[in-house]
Amino acid sequence: MDSRNRTRPLANNQPVVVSAATLKGAYKQVKEEFGDDAIILGSRTVTRRQALGLGHEKVVEVMVQNPAGMAVSHNQHSARFQFQNAGGDTTAPLSKEMLAEVDRIEELVKAIAEDFKKIDTRASITRGNPLAESLVNGGASPETVQKLLTRFTSETGHSSNDRVAALSWLGENLRASNCEWEGFYGCHAFMGPVGAGTIDLILSTAAKLQELGRRTLVLNVLPEDRSRIKQLQVEASRCGFDAAVIQKTSQLARSEEHLKRYDVVLVDMPNLGHPTMATGGALHGWLAGNTTFHRHILVPANQDPKDMEAVTTAARIWNCDWLGMTRLELTGRPAKILDFADANPLPISLIQNNGQVEIASSGQLLDFILGQKFSGNDSDQINSAKG
Repeated sequence: MDSRNRTRPLANNQPVVVSAATLKGAYKQVKEEFGDDAIILGSRTVTRRQALGLGHEKVVEVMVQNPAGMAVSHNQHSARFQFQNAGGDTTAPLSKEMLAEVDRIEELVKAIAEDFKKIDTRASITRGNPLAESLVNGGASPETVQKLLTRFTSETGHSSNDRVAALSWLGENLRASNCEWEGFYGCHAFMGPVGAGTIDLILSTAAKLQELGRRTLVLNVLPEDRSRIKQLQVEASRCGFDAAVIQKTSQLARSEEHLKRYDVVLVDMPNLGHPTMATGGALHGWLAGNTTFHRHILVPANQDPKDMEAVTTAARIWNCDWLGMTRLELTGRPAKILDFADANPLPISLIQNNGQVEIASSGQLLDFILGQKFSGNDSDQINSAKG
């Protein structure tokens, strides 16, 4: 039986103590058992042993005046509880406003307890775990680190303090394209927020592919300003790849036959906040209809993952299958890549660092997250753990 909800008299015709889990619950019980005119003398919170448990519980006790002959009332009118002060000469009605304040205080106490629980959890993650501490210090959120270490221990059976095994597992679970430039073909659409460096990544990729002998086209769709077109023209002339610009949505369908002539097509989409990128618009419909397109959502590494909710939403709306990381050189907290990858569970396709673009590999990402290359000894240990 739950000992938190019960009524007991202190003595004959003496005040009655009503117990409940919360103050609100106690008031409700008083109303149900003693009616609207019950007089409340006071309340307190006590800790006592559970009746059928092995621990203790906190309950709220409310003392109710029990005049001789008082009968239980089932009056359904609004509550008019009264408090009696210490002297016993005056009473005050318990208004709806006061009940609302009780609710507010209880919710506040609950929220504070949750905050303290989170703080304690964050501290426990890094306590005595050098790898977790280095990841958090490197920019990863404690919540993401906890999630990763929980997965690691549940999937491998290793202790979360097993650094070598944890690094091996993390490297295997950092999803990336893990291929070479020789396998990069087809049509690829790139989109991202303002400041993601989309055009820079596209132009660097086009130059690399053209150097490898691919017939490459960069297609600028609905450009936002003339400077972007000028930049495309200059780089196309310098590197030798083809360039085209679509100024109107009516030209989208007609361009598709033209795209088949190329080994690789890189599509420069407007930024995510531009009106032409509205869900259900002409551009959205055109890309959704081209199921053979690879869709890359780009995330600038110098941004805060918590500010990238729009990117996560866009990745779903545009049915993206790849995540691209740009501007890695601008972040001093490389481990936050783990948060980006957690929010957007897509394999990482390309990374841009110091103006250079590379196809992402899991090992390369792990090196960057840790802030340094593995030493020979660490690499040998990790390879041994994998074996």
